[in-house]
Formats: sequence, structure tokens, C-alpha cells
Amino acid sequence: MTDLPWADLQVRLEVRVRKFFCSNSACHRRIFTERLPDIAQPWARRTLRLAQSLLAVGVALGGQAGSRLAQHLQRPTPPASLLRVVHSAPLPQTPTLKAVGVDEWSWRRGHRYGTIFVNLETHRAIDLLPDRSSDSVAQWLAQHPGITVVSRDRSDLYANGITQGVPRAVQVVDRFHLVANLREALEAVCLAHREALKKAAAATAQEMTEKVAAAPVTEMYRGRRRRPQHWKQRQERERQQRHAARVAMYDTICRLYEDGATVAALARRLKISRTTVYRQLQRGTPPAPKTCTRRSSDRVLDPYIPYLIERWRGGNVTGQQLFREIQAQGYQYSSSAVRRFIASLRRASEAGRPPEIEQSTYTRPQGPSARAVSFVVVTRPEKRSQLAQLYLEQLCQIDSTIAQLYELALSFLTMVRERRGDDLAVWRTRVAQSGIDPLVRFAASLQDDLAAIEAGLTLPWSNGVTEGQVNRLKLLKRQAYGRAHVALLRQRMVQEL
Repeated sequence: MTDLPWADLQVRLEVRVRKFFCSNSACHRRIFTERLPDIAQPWARRTLRLAQSLLAVGVALGGQAGSRLAQHLQRPTPPASLLRVVHSAPLPQTPTLKAVGVDEWSWRRGHRYGTIFVNLETHRAIDLLPDRSSDSVAQWLAQHPGITVVSRDRSDLYANGITQGVPRAVQVVDRFHLVANLREALEAVCLAHREALKKAAAATAQEMTEKVAAAPVTEMYRGRRRRPQHWKQRQERERQQRHAARVAMYDTICRLYEDGATVAALARRLKISRTTVYRQLQRGTPPAPKTCTRRSSDRVLDPYIPYLIERWRGGNVTGQQLFREIQAQGYQYSSSAVRRFIASLRRASEAGRPPEIEQSTYTRPQGPSARAVSFVVVTRPEKRSQLAQLYLEQLCQIDSTIAQLYELALSFLTMVRERRGDDLAVWRTRVAQSGIDPLVRFAASLQDDLAAIEAGLTLPWSNGVTEGQVNRLKLLKRQAYGRAHVALLRQRMVQEL
């Protein structure tokens, strides 16, 4: 039998055991071999401690990666043998469950889904189901009658399964999904008030300009040949074409829906998801042109921006000189990001604004997107930047509807964060009186699952642990290149090592 290695040497045990012969002629088994329960299983070619070690490697890394690590640890094992060790390991016994989280996981996103169960007390995965249906969830929960709390998302499928399986259990809607639904309603309102977003950006830039004293900036690149602007014109044409296609899609969806087409039929006919159809129907107005956002490559300059602005204000420097200076400080990227930043400083100087103002999405002429504003609203006040907070204040002063929307959103977020479920009825009444359609629809959607939502806003349980286990399951799927079956995924998720 192969045993654990000794340093860099592989170890093999040669074991001599006794055999017993039965003299009873009626016995179907004539020979009995002595067992070694503390060393190895019957017919095993590995010791128990080596098998446990390979099981830990297989559960953590799978077949190919686990085989490479086992080779490095002087325990050479083929990938197929390593997976057989994982498959043959007995599943741990399920403890007595009290609070359970349930969520979906995707075999293939948009086509096939399974179900995962997580013990909210121990934060460990309990089981995986190969399908997503009310009957399978109800059957699994019925096998564990001691469950008293089940956390879930806002899916009707899981709500029905929990009601059938453990009707006396308290259902808790995850607070993250409530905030996500609120943010979608905020985005819909901001889309309808696009002009107010632009005016707030201009007002923010004006106030920041008054606060920050702009020192004279020396004109750089005198006599430098300007870059042709054909690429900008081409980008603008492409942007307009994409916007026209989005507007045409919106008009087609609204026209067919008014003619009696269902959401599922529209999704199949236009080859889009049902979520996209719902989102377009809830807009109320055609989509606005998308605004350009800051390139992610410019983020590498963030540690050096104060230094670049100071040197730019000092004058008598070139862009290439600044590039070499920050290279000496540790900058490891190309000079293109530096050139774009210097160009933005030049534009700020020509417009009479401080360089700091030009770099923020809250002060650019087009303003932030409606999606960005909705994320700022749901962010905790202590985590907002000073500029984002100033922009929100300007926006609320310019548009009274958004000011009322902001107040109602803060009230709901306070309920979520401080778990004041008793205030939900009063908040829904205030929303109904506000007349803000997207927010009214959001508040009305809470009625269908009111008991579970109030429990989510009152009890400490959350489905965040389940979402974390789903992310872990995604990692295991990618390690197996999408070829692992549910039995192997269950072993790797559930094994306690």
C-alpha cells in the first residue's frame, strides 16, 4: 500500500495479514482475511491518511490542478484517480437545521439552473439540487422539518416551494434584493429627469470653481500640431447610430405590447431577455443618449494626479517631462494616460475652471448617468465623496421631484439598515401620496410578499451567506471548465475538511 511520503521519498507499506478458512461447507465464503481498520479500507491500495490527504487536494483543486499539486507533494496521482477519491468519499451527515438560505445557481446562464441550500448558522453549503422547481425545493425541505427560518430572494418559485415544504417556517426576503429593486426605481426616475442631472452638474462645477482658486496655468505645447478630429466625428456618428437602434427597439416593444403580444413572445421574437422587455416597458419614455464615462485606464494615474496638477501649475514643463518624472516615482504604464490627463488640464484652463473640476463625472457638461446617480443615492452618506454629496444637494435644489424621491429613498434605506420593519406601512402610504410612478410601482410590488419583506426588515437573517456560496460554486465550475456534474460539485461544496 502507498503511504504518505517521508520528506522527498515515496513510501510503500508491505503488509502481512492472517487468513482464516471456514470449515462449514454451507458457507458461501470460504476465506476470511484479517482487516486493518486503522490503516486502510478493504481492497485499498492507499492508507487511510494518504486517502484523506488526496481527498483534501481533490476537493480544493479538482482533477488537473490537484494532480499537479499531488505530484509536487511527492504523491503522484492521475486526475481521474483523484476525482474517483472525491466521488467515493461519504457525504458528511447533515446537522439539525434551524435557519437555511436557498438560492439558484446556473448550469448555463439563461438556460438551465439548479438550487443551493446553505446553513445560515454555520455558513456552510448543505446540498445542491440539479434543477430549480417548487416541487424539488418542497421535497427537500420536507425532509428537514426542524427548519424554522428560510432566507430567499423575491422569487415566487422558491416562495411556493417553501410554503409547501415547511409551511410553518418564517420566510425572510434578502435585504440586498430590496435595495437593488429600489435602485432600479430610482434609475427610472432619473432617466425621466435627464435635463435636471445636467443642470445639477453645471451648478456643481460652478460652486466648486468658486471654492477652489485656480492659479494661472502656463500654455503648453506652443505651436504643436493639433491632432485630427476625424476620429471624434466617427465616434459621434457611431454613438448616434447605436442610440437610434435603442430607440427603435423601444418603439417596437411598446407597439407590439399594445397590440397584445406577451412579454415572453416579445423576448422570443426580438431575441432579447424578458428582463430587457420589462425594463423597456417600465421606462415610459424613449432611452436617452448614453454619456461617455471615464476610461478605466486613467485610474492608474490616480496616485499621481496631485503631483501632476502641482507641476502643471508651476509651468515650464512638458508632457514628456512629467511622464518621466512619475516614471521615477513608480508609474509603470504608457504615456497615453498622461497625455489625456494633460489635455483635460488644458481644456480646464481654457474654460477658466480649476483642473480638479475637469476630472469628475459630477461636473462635466453632460453630467453623470442616471444609473450612476441611483448608485450614489443608495450609498451610505459617510461613504460618499464630498463632490458626490454636493452634486446630490444641487440636484435636490433644482428638481423638487428628485428631492422628494431622495427623501423617500433615505427613509427606506434607514429601514433596511436599522431593520425597522414596523415603519414599512407608513412609508408605503407616503410613496402612494407622492405620485412618483416608478416608486409607486415598487411600493405596490411589496404587497405580494409583504410578510416575508417585513421579516427581512426585522430579523437579522440575510441571504448574503448564500450568495457567497454561489460565488464559490462558480469558481469550482470554472476550475472544471464547465464539465463537472452535480455529484462532483456537491462533493466539493459539502465536504468538511
